[in-house]
Amino acid sequence: MGLAAIHISKAENFPAFFYGQNYMGTLEAYLAAPIFALFGPSVISLRIPNLLLFGSFLVIMWRLVDQLYRSRWFTLLIVGILALGSDRILKNQMISGGGYPEINPAGAGLMLLAVGLAADRYRHRGAAFAAWGFIAGLMIWVDPLVLPYILCAGAVLAIFTKKEIIWSGGALLAGGTLIGATPLIAHSISSRVNPISVLLTLSGSSEASPWMDHLYGGMIFGIPMGMGFCAPSECTPWQLWWGLAFPLLLLVAAIATLASIRHEEGIQKVTSVAHLGLLIGAALTILAYVRSSAAADTPVESARYLSCLLISLPAALWPLWESLQSRVVVWRVASATILAATAISTLVATAGVVAIAPNMRDLAQQRDNMIARLEQLGVTHVFSEYWTCNNITFATNESIVCAVIDEGDLSPGLNRYLPHLEAVQDSSDPAYVLPVDSPANPVVTRLLSTNQTSPAIVSVPGYHIYLPSS
Repeated sequence: MGLAAIHISKAENFPAFFYGQNYMGTLEAYLAAPIFALFGPSVISLRIPNLLLFGSFLVIMWRLVDQLYRSRWFTLLIVGILALGSDRILKNQMISGGGYPEINPAGAGLMLLAVGLAADRYRHRGAAFAAWGFIAGLMIWVDPLVLPYILCAGAVLAIFTKKEIIWSGGALLAGGTLIGATPLIAHSISSRVNPISVLLTLSGSSEASPWMDHLYGGMIFGIPMGMGFCAPSECTPWQLWWGLAFPLLLLVAAIATLASIRHEEGIQKVTSVAHLGLLIGAALTILAYVRSSAAADTPVESARYLSCLLISLPAALWPLWESLQSRVVVWRVASATILAATAISTLVATAGVVAIAPNMRDLAQQRDNMIARLEQLGVTHVFSEYWTCNNITFATNESIVCAVIDEGDLSPGLNRYLPHLEAVQDSSDPAYVLPVDSPANPVVTRLLSTNQTSPAIVSVPGYHIYLPSS
């Protein structure tokens, strides 16, 4: 995403999607590009839009929770929990990995707009319909993960504003959606790629892994990891409780809502339908993820696919909050215990991130020192593993071009931007840069060794630099 922002800021290229794939729109790159043009590429410049998006998510959730549940203390509890940041949450907020910083404020914003239109709270209703369509279209381009929430917010609109949707409201919705999805439509026409086929491929299930692996990785482990209840890259056994509790809370809340909604009218019915929509959005998100191969094969990194579940957190916890007023002591104690455990779990996860912050700073410093050493050595073309490679290219504003290699046999790896691979392959003197613990180190040593000499190696903390023979 950073490389795309560099190219956009220089007007060299205007990619619709993450380089090397036909999904995950580059909205973050377009937001960062003006900052790059003014101040130059940097990690801080890349993250400024993401931090603003996270701030907007908290503001939107405050408005949405306040409108649906009319309890300032409950609203404060929810926003307080959402403001905490575990390792997974901070990655979603700050790393421009495609879609994650923007889908949560967009999903919550769509439900907020739907509730406002259904409750007749907007004076300029036409603008609200157009805005809803534009945000929905934009998110269809950016990331399909938010589709369950688009569908549920759309259902709220369809139920309560169906007369307007048939006429002018529908035209404004459709027009806004088409404008928001313009990058997706233009790319599909120019590249002849069917976005529906891409979506079906991404949502396909895997037959290779047992279903127990899907259930564990997708629900028991995936939900607490994806929602920020776990330590960095791992969930201890006690933190897995949320993987069972959250689906159960969704079910209980849905049953209670369905039992009461038929007797409600007016604003109360609007809020109940929206509440139910948040519950269904979470259930659809979990179901889609459990079916995917990622849940079983790569549960740690793929847990980010459940980040939208944070939108549904208030809907899951609301019955517990209501139970605090119950006359039955057991219900009050049980509800207070679960609410407290939820808050404590996120606090513990946040403390875990704070504890490893010095290590993260050390790793960042090692990476900066390695790049500075490359520049001192006059290296312009390098081979490396995926994460090191992308960091080098971005940090040097492409003055050092890097190609990704497979760490097993040194064949071309996941090179998202093929011109970089071609440039390094065509270079007469590429270097190799590898982390000290990379399994590729002995392979590179054998490759560059001759009968008489060993390769020239420059070691810096955390990395080995293999220089071409002179």
